Amino acid sequence: MDAAEPSPKPTAPAAGSQVVEAEAGRYQVRVQGALTVGWAGRLAASLAARRLNVVRGSGARRGGHVWEVEMLVEPLDRSVDPRALDFLALAQEGQAPDHLDEASVVIDTFVLTRTATELLVDVEAVDALGFLDRLLRVFALYGLFPRELRLETRGQRVRDQFRLQGLGGQVPSLQVCEAVGLRLRALAGTEAP
Repeated sequence: MDAAEPSPKPTAPAAGSQVVEAEAGRYQVRVQGALTVGWAGRLAASLAARRLNVVRGSGARRGGHVWEVEMLVEPLDRSVDPRALDFLALAQEGQAPDHLDEASVVIDTFVLTRTATELLVDVEAVDALGFLDRLLRVFALYGLFPRELRLETRGQRVRDQFRLQGLGGQVPSLQVCEAVGLRLRALAGTEAP
């Protein structure tokens, strides 16, 4: 390279999804790109409809609508090949199955923490196909959407953490946080204090 030539600028990874077979019939999925409000629910619903279990995952908004998401998925139906799916398209355009609703979510424990910028929700429950989709629908009912999420399944148990904000990064009001708490208490089968 000639000293007068500028060095090439690093480029951001291209938008899209990448799927690699991991261990024991599981697949590592990476998704990066512009995702609009509700993408996590659309993706969760699409995965549930295809009987793909999210073993663990994380995602964070990197600026604007650009997200980076990593998941380890396990097909419950071995005829489904995750390598044939476009996970970015599922997150952008996926449709929720008609038969799932948030009323069927059963939570064991949860903790809500309201900060100056977000509502942090930690949830523990018995794993069930479509659990994530149904839980995200509860949050969306109150106009809350993840800005970051961490998902973990161990055996038949899930422990998920969500950092939630309103549209455009709006800080959830105290009233909205209280309403979410009441709804989660009902799903946990506990009465309000």
